[in-house]
Amino acid sequence: MARYARATLLGSLIGVALLGGCSGGGGSSGAAAASPSAPTPTPTPDAQAILKADGTQWVDGTGKQVLLKGTNLGNWLVQEFWMMGQGGNGVTDQCTLEAKLTERFGYQEKERLIKLYRDSWITERDWDQMKAFGLNLVRLPILWSVIEDEKNPKTLRADAWTYLDWAIAQAKKRGMYVILDLHGAVGGQTLYNPTGCAGQNKYWTDTVARDRTRWLWQQIASRYKDEPVVAAYGPLNEPWGSTAADMVTRVQELYQTIRGVDTKHIVLFPSYADGSIDAYGNPTAKGFTNVAFEIHPYPGIFGDRPGDTPYMIHRDWLRCGQTGTTGVCAYNKQVSDLKIPLFVGEFQPWQGAGLDLGGQIARATYDTYTSYGWAATSWAYKFVSARGGSGKGTWGMVTNAENDNLDTGARLVAKASTWDCAGWDSSFANACAVKAATFKVGGTGPKTYYFVIKTGANSDSNPDVTFDKISIVDTATNAELITNGNFGSNTGWTTLAISGSLNLDFNYASAGKTPTGSDGSVLRVTRPNGAIGAINGGVYQAITLQGGKTYTLSGVFKDNGSANTWAEIYLVDKAPVAGQDIVDTTGMVDFTTASEAAIENLFKGYATQAYEVHSGLAQWLVSTTAPEVFQLPAVPTGLKLVEGASGNALTWTASTDAKVTGYKVYRASGAAGNYTLLADKVATASYTDTTAASGTTYFYVVSAITAVNESYYSDSVATTLKYVPVPGLIEAENLTSMSGVQLEACSDVGGGQDVGYFDPDDYIEFKISVATAGNFTIDYRLASANGSTGFEVWLDGAKALDVMAVPNTGGWQTWATLTSAPFAMTAGNHTLRFKSIGNGWNINWFKVNAR
Repeated sequence: MARYARATLLGSLIGVALLGGCSGGGGSSGAAAASPSAPTPTPTPDAQAILKADGTQWVDGTGKQVLLKGTNLGNWLVQEFWMMGQGGNGVTDQCTLEAKLTERFGYQEKERLIKLYRDSWITERDWDQMKAFGLNLVRLPILWSVIEDEKNPKTLRADAWTYLDWAIAQAKKRGMYVILDLHGAVGGQTLYNPTGCAGQNKYWTDTVARDRTRWLWQQIASRYKDEPVVAAYGPLNEPWGSTAADMVTRVQELYQTIRGVDTKHIVLFPSYADGSIDAYGNPTAKGFTNVAFEIHPYPGIFGDRPGDTPYMIHRDWLRCGQTGTTGVCAYNKQVSDLKIPLFVGEFQPWQGAGLDLGGQIARATYDTYTSYGWAATSWAYKFVSARGGSGKGTWGMVTNAENDNLDTGARLVAKASTWDCAGWDSSFANACAVKAATFKVGGTGPKTYYFVIKTGANSDSNPDVTFDKISIVDTATNAELITNGNFGSNTGWTTLAISGSLNLDFNYASAGKTPTGSDGSVLRVTRPNGAIGAINGGVYQAITLQGGKTYTLSGVFKDNGSANTWAEIYLVDKAPVAGQDIVDTTGMVDFTTASEAAIENLFKGYATQAYEVHSGLAQWLVSTTAPEVFQLPAVPTGLKLVEGASGNALTWTASTDAKVTGYKVYRASGAAGNYTLLADKVATASYTDTTAASGTTYFYVVSAITAVNESYYSDSVATTLKYVPVPGLIEAENLTSMSGVQLEACSDVGGGQDVGYFDPDDYIEFKISVATAGNFTIDYRLASANGSTGFEVWLDGAKALDVMAVPNTGGWQTWATLTSAPFAMTAGNHTLRFKSIGNGWNINWFKVNAR
């Protein structure tokens, strides 16, 4: 499963690993209407022949369409430690776990413990719960060593088929299907995706690994070639460790291997890392039959739309954006043209959306996919953590029950991240990942704890997070425990540097980046200019808590357009140490030192731990009535702006839709958007922005709202555009017009934002004023992970200035400066347009130079 993602493919919002350069999308309110009720359960597979592809449909032996909706059993037959709240001291994936268990207890005991884990993580209660969610499909991610003897290559384990046979039997008993997914091939097929052994990516260069993988699929296909419960084979999960052409070669090679044994089952052709299925061309024309494409869209999860709400992100994906051509519509057109079915193998629509809305969005997602006839399995069925509880929606459909008591060690007491809710602005009590709650201290007498505020970001990202009004009070006496929780200075706080370096401003007070509810100065955490690599750190102070007493934690914090960034609040029982991370150790086992009994108890406990079922999913996935979410009102029209001494006055045409209850007004400082909500629930078709600063350029849009839904934005209007004098440097985010692009946090020197997500024909425009006619050049600050044919530079609508290809700079946030050929410009005002002719490039700034 891809933990890190960006969006590309035909303007759709596909979350995939470590990529960039694509346009964001929109769709019309009439696109892809959700089905009115839950899909009819599929008859028991035993009563049917094996499923097959028929045009774009999955059909049974009678030719009847089968609508498949389900989930993944992640972390069962391939462990991903983030899904089980474990890991540390070098034990971070299944390979390092098995190696450490073997080192400490011997090979046979390792085998026994891993078997105990697998027997406990998924049991019959889980199959019953999946059925209760109304699901009829389960994707089974498999590690190669579940089947092949790791000590004897190309030899079956004695228990090779134990878990697959058991899963098939459980599915059959409940009238469900399974998809067999080789999640981790021998050697690993990618660097960054958990495939059992992280960081290998040897599959592409190791001929022995590829030969063993072909052998493995011969065994799987031989065993299940006549099994109707098996809906399809997934030959390689997310095979993104090499080029798209290599992926196609190896997947088609495995297809031929499977077809040498099994001519009946559907074989899945996975998309490349950018979400594209283009590399295969037309499989039917090449003689590949009974195949389906597989994609893994994660709209908004990985920070590709900072500041946008889950509602907006999934609305655009499912309803095809404002143009009606992006999101799911782009894929539907592509597979319809090719007449090949689609399988949405991984997706996560409810994370961070809240329980009720998350359930509604999930239902709308499943309904939309089934309306196209696509099979779909969410990632993932089960997720557990030290804290437990669903919060605003975890990755799992079920999770472990919440534990509110404060234990010894390190306890995560509040958290938000851009993966959970990019652009958050909330109290700790409403944090999207872990909500702050009243907690109780065990034992008796005074105990010293350390209150830690910790923020960090991946190496390619910039954090920009602010904190204020930090408080811990004794619930009985209301006595305050925190010193200087309102900041203004560093009094009471000690700096903690864990990795990299952070800027800590204890007296930040600029408007626009302070959390809602803050008062005066706040703490702001950012990356220093020029700092590289992953960063992690913060501040802490010692506090004394009394055993047996309860306390309430509160505070506010805000994300200011970060990407791949987290903000965590901890209570720990040992003083933090520079260079050592603070992690939530509640419920964690140190596999390097824990007793065998402790490890055994952990693994056994997964079978009996109390579950918390996501209430929104439990309600909406089986409701006979579909939710109204994404049944959109019409977009407001006729937006006009009049600038005046008392503010910027907006008017628009009132909606005639009886369900419209009002309007929202948004404002941005640039034409690329990143709109912030200016006014909510405006009752009439007019609004005056009295907070606008004189002489500042603003862009405005409005939307119509109902009790449940919000329309797309209206066309924008702007205050008088300012012409930027050149020669000089212009930040790309200060564009005055654009099509198809998005802004994102930039880790280049100076930080700020860059413009990316370019597709062919997308453009950005700038108003410039040339003081003196002459010859000029342009320095472009560019980045690309793969290289691109780049863009053309137009002056006043004429393609006259430059054509610039963008080389592979080494990453989406690895920047290089390229210079144009000389060109002439006359004095006066001009419009400069950068028109994309390729995709996959980003721009941070450009500088016009006189020669």
